[in-house]
Amino acid sequence: MEDTATREVMWNIDHSLTWVMYLLFLVALGFCIYFLVKRWRLMSIGAPVDRTSDWKVRAKGMIADALLQLRVLKKPGAGIMHLGMYVGMIIMLIATVVTAAQFDLGFQLIYGDFYLYFMALAVDLAGLAFCVAMVACIIRRIVNKKLDTKPGDIIVLVLLLVIGLSGFAVEGLRIVGTDDPWRAWSPIGNMVAMLFANFTPEQISLTHQIIWWSHMGMAFALIAYWMYSKLVHVLLMPADVWCRSLEPKGTLPYINVEDENLTTMGVGQLEDLTWKDLLDAEACIRCGRCEDVCPAFNTGKDLSPKNMVQSLRSELEIRGPIVWKAQHEGAKRDEMGVYIAKGGEPYAFDEQQQSTMDRTLVGDAVNTQSIWDCTTCGACMAACPTLVEHAPKIVKMRTYQVSMESAFPSEAQATFRNLENNGNPWGLGWQTRSKWAEGLNVPTLAEHPDAEYLYWPGCSGAFDARSRKVSVALVGLLKKAGVDFAILGNEEKCCGDSARRLGNEFVYYMLAQENIATLQAYGVKKIIVQCPHCMQALSRDYPQLGGHFEVIHHSQLLAQLVREGKLQCSAPDGKKIAVHDSCYLGRYQDEYEAPRAVVSAAGGHVVEFERSHEKSFCCGAGGGRMWLEDASGKRMGDERAKQALDTACDEVATSCPFCLTMLSDGMAACDSETKVCDIAELLAQVQ
Repeated sequence: MEDTATREVMWNIDHSLTWVMYLLFLVALGFCIYFLVKRWRLMSIGAPVDRTSDWKVRAKGMIADALLQLRVLKKPGAGIMHLGMYVGMIIMLIATVVTAAQFDLGFQLIYGDFYLYFMALAVDLAGLAFCVAMVACIIRRIVNKKLDTKPGDIIVLVLLLVIGLSGFAVEGLRIVGTDDPWRAWSPIGNMVAMLFANFTPEQISLTHQIIWWSHMGMAFALIAYWMYSKLVHVLLMPADVWCRSLEPKGTLPYINVEDENLTTMGVGQLEDLTWKDLLDAEACIRCGRCEDVCPAFNTGKDLSPKNMVQSLRSELEIRGPIVWKAQHEGAKRDEMGVYIAKGGEPYAFDEQQQSTMDRTLVGDAVNTQSIWDCTTCGACMAACPTLVEHAPKIVKMRTYQVSMESAFPSEAQATFRNLENNGNPWGLGWQTRSKWAEGLNVPTLAEHPDAEYLYWPGCSGAFDARSRKVSVALVGLLKKAGVDFAILGNEEKCCGDSARRLGNEFVYYMLAQENIATLQAYGVKKIIVQCPHCMQALSRDYPQLGGHFEVIHHSQLLAQLVREGKLQCSAPDGKKIAVHDSCYLGRYQDEYEAPRAVVSAAGGHVVEFERSHEKSFCCGAGGGRMWLEDASGKRMGDERAKQALDTACDEVATSCPFCLTMLSDGMAACDSETKVCDIAELLAQVQ
């Protein structure tokens, strides 16, 4: 290409007016920064939390999720549309910076190959992609009622579209006004130029100036309004991704219940949330992906993860300025939650402010029933492109309700009492915990303290009649494979998972401390569990209390034993087996393949649910909901059973005792005789 390929950047614009353009830009940028500071002030009222560690890991996440938009692209339709808008905007922004650098700083960049390939062709195509994406966004917002579109959303999108179209109009007028010999390299701009082919030079000049300044004015107006529009997520989403939790999935914040200075537990008011929680609320883009995958929402319950986060945002806008002012003036909350000024007197709120401060977070801001509908399955967090942390917020609100208000579903009271008195949620006598193992010749650690593995059947595996069969099957497999293991017997207590996720930190702490002390006394290093909830507690909760153990799920161990040839399988029968992914094994532990490997080894032909792996639909028992009644809507287990029947499978396989119970009940509710079994039972049948 010839080096003369270029264009005059400020064609037809009085260069003496450049200062006006930059003045307007600085004013717009000033407004943007001002509103950004106001938003940060609101978020700063939250409790402190460190999200600065491991910057390399955070940077990697930024590249993947913020720069490359990989999480957005998980939903192809909306993802491609968003990508067109995003890439188009980035390329046009770069072009604008390059233009300013040449015109004002003297960097000679816009000529030759660079002009033709980037400033002409690439920018032209980027602008087209941007405009098409904006039209698609507007249509989608109007048509799709699930998106909770506000009038301001449409206004911003239309403004962006007009800015894009006016940019093409400016380019077309420049091409026809200068008779640009390189016009073919701007195919869209060249087509627009044809619209002005019959204009006189005077008409071209005047029209160009009007549209050029209008284009600039609209762009600067958008910059000024940016932080108060839906586009705020362009800045806050990368910040949210950077500040995401790097703790293992499902890890809850540690509460030292023995701390003598501890005056409150959980989240009772907005400012009890961390600043990252409040950033989540501000960064939420209301895309509805969390609703699409939420089992509670999709079975007609009160919980909408999107609405919950938006309720927090609304409360922040109402309560935030009042709290920030009080905090800024040195007021602090006492043990009763009352703000005390520096002088020791209650902080003086006016009547309207006091009315706002008297609002409760759960009840006034957030629907009370909704926090108890959550199964903590993590589907919302897995789907969220902004990495909003929904489930931990809900658990923290539950913790306050249970520990500080004694306000929780009535059926949870019996569960807490049973856990406290008998070490299991059924309330069965603790001395009968090892009854399931009678006649199996299974040693206890007291009898065999040097065992390589501790087998932890959990409460379901010890007390639930159906899950006991799984325990027996698993013991048979472990013995056949020559695994050196023992059990705790009656010394085992509930892991405490249900108590903690229902918000009862005291009961969880009691159970966990007892278990950790027992395990450490025996010198336990490796533990086999058949319940993913036990796995979560033992591997990710107990380290907060000093309990560090190597925990392996029975699906993982069985798959390993098959690979090593220690379990030989007889002739397969080729049954179609639908594999249900447990939330706590799949989304929390990232284990999807081991259960399928075991099913295949047992001769089953794996068939997949429409919603499987990361998108699996919760059975409804997680988050302590195993012990709660359904206050509204359909049972999640029934819905999952219907999804299983849609696969035309012969049997359903799972690897979680809670899922086993809920899906079995679901099949009964569907009047289906389709069998639900654990993967250990399938493998035991072919030995």
